Amino acid sequence: MPTQEIDVSVAVTVEEAVARLVERACEPAEESVRLPDAAGRYLARELYSPFPMPPFRRAAMDGYAVRVGETAAASADRPLRLAVESELRAGASVGRPYSRAGDGNRANRGNRENRESHEAPAAASAVRVFTGSPVPAEYDSIIIQEMVRRPGGSGEDGSGSGGIAWIDRPAVRGLHIAEAGEDVPEGARLLARGTRIGAKEIALLASFGLSLVPVRARPTVAVLPIGDELALPGEPLPPSHIYEANGYMVEASLRLLGADVRRMPPVPDEPEAIRRRLEEAWERADLIVTTGGASVGDYDYVQAAAESAGARPLFTKVRMRPGTPTSAFARGSRTLIALSGNPSACYSGLELLARPFVLAAAGSAGWATEWLPGALSEAVGKPCPYPRYIRSFAWMEEDGWRIRPLAKDKSGNIGAFAQANAIAEIPAGGQGARAGQPVRWFRLA
Repeated sequence: MPTQEIDVSVAVTVEEAVARLVERACEPAEESVRLPDAAGRYLARELYSPFPMPPFRRAAMDGYAVRVGETAAASADRPLRLAVESELRAGASVGRPYSRAGDGNRANRGNRENRESHEAPAAASAVRVFTGSPVPAEYDSIIIQEMVRRPGGSGEDGSGSGGIAWIDRPAVRGLHIAEAGEDVPEGARLLARGTRIGAKEIALLASFGLSLVPVRARPTVAVLPIGDELALPGEPLPPSHIYEANGYMVEASLRLLGADVRRMPPVPDEPEAIRRRLEEAWERADLIVTTGGASVGDYDYVQAAAESAGARPLFTKVRMRPGTPTSAFARGSRTLIALSGNPSACYSGLELLARPFVLAAAGSAGWATEWLPGALSEAVGKPCPYPRYIRSFAWMEEDGWRIRPLAKDKSGNIGAFAQANAIAEIPAGGQGARAGQPVRWFRLA
């Protein structure tokens, strides 16, 4: 935690605000969860492979395992006869002999194959293999079944085993064989600490037999919408009211980041009511996120309510538009982030400030916003003394990313959300930004 005195009346940059918040994101405790429940969580420590992958030498294709040296003379003019000695299926043990039981036509088929071969001696041996089956050490190549001819009615697909087969080209050493450990050696790092566990990570962990996964505990978040004008979806909408949307947006966003979120009912613009609800939230959450009541109007009481509840300010203004009145407070180990009630300002504060804090508190190694370079497709005429963070649409062209600011992107408008896939930063200044000007931006989930 910072030890020096800070002047909270001075507006901080977005980067300074994030630093003050993330500094308070204590490392969450470690816990073990069942593999299916690890989805969306963050690894508490690095994991290493307990054995090589693949764990044994196995076939990568359906076909015939052969010895390369025995196939050198094979050609289209002089096909080579293979003696198919046995069959190995996935899950079989190397060296298990092929069983002819249950195939009453096998003996007759073998007789036909011998007649077709004019009793020629076999020049090479082979083992019928299938994808995933073990490959005996003495065989160093696999010829795929489409390249093998099985006479006597075995089928062009190379089905069946025992008898003979014909090939018209030499085998290539190592082809279609996955050697033990060629994917992941034993003791190699599988996943780094702080990795978010998604579907592909679940598959990797399951492949190595992990049934329990060490993850970070979820940060708990209370979302508190504030405003006399708010009605809940599903209820009748009184005159001059709006449906509460910001709290649902914050809840959904932070839940997707891995937080344990509880959205509280809206509270009216009354200092004592807000203070009581903050006290309730502080008892059960690591982070409180309020929406509304954070500006400097006559009925914006969040700062006063937070301070009367014993919280100290971390910052009360941020150099950003929209969302300049965004503020944050600390009480013990608990943190409060107060977002604007305007949808665009609320969303900017959520993405730029609350998101990094929650990711850090969840144990993510990648909590920092990933900014990308781009160029504006059209001019932004409105000048601003602070950087502006505008909802935009980004797409890739041959020479880089193009960023189109969305129309009607006023702080109180919500329609632009559906089309936005990015937030772009327009630098501060009196000229706005011209078409083609380089800007930085980040993706929206």
